Amino acid sequence: MKGILPASCRLLGYVLLLLAVFVPLLMYMFGQVNDGNLLYVKLGMKMVIWISLFMIFLARMKEEDEEAFSIRRKALVISLYLWGIYYVVMLVKSAYDGNLQEADNSVGIVYMVINVFCKEFLMQKARIEKNFRQNK
Repeated sequence: MKGILPASCRLLGYVLLLLAVFVPLLMYMFGQVNDGNLLYVKLGMKMVIWISLFMIFLARMKEEDEEAFSIRRKALVISLYLWGIYYVVMLVKSAYDGNLQEADNSVGIVYMVINVFCKEFLMQKARIEKNFRQNK
């Protein structure tokens, strides 16, 4: 899987992610969030989180090579497994609690977060392994 966005989108994605988390908190602290616009704030926050996570995951790296493709593919596979486990646990927990809407709450965002974490971890791991190979 090749990155389709420019490399600068990765940094922009992290900035948007921070804004999506902290701006609604600041809005609440200054009294801008009420019952009338809570749904819109929540939907806007989720939309910005989705966009930023896709920007991070789909951004090209400075050195695009076959190793980068394999890391991105491996991150996708690992995150699918982890997301599957998470979803099954949430289904069992929601069935036990009797709240079937609990399992459907932001599952896609959790998947993309896991996806980005796996990619970042694998990128750092590959960089460290490359440095160790050069030093030997």
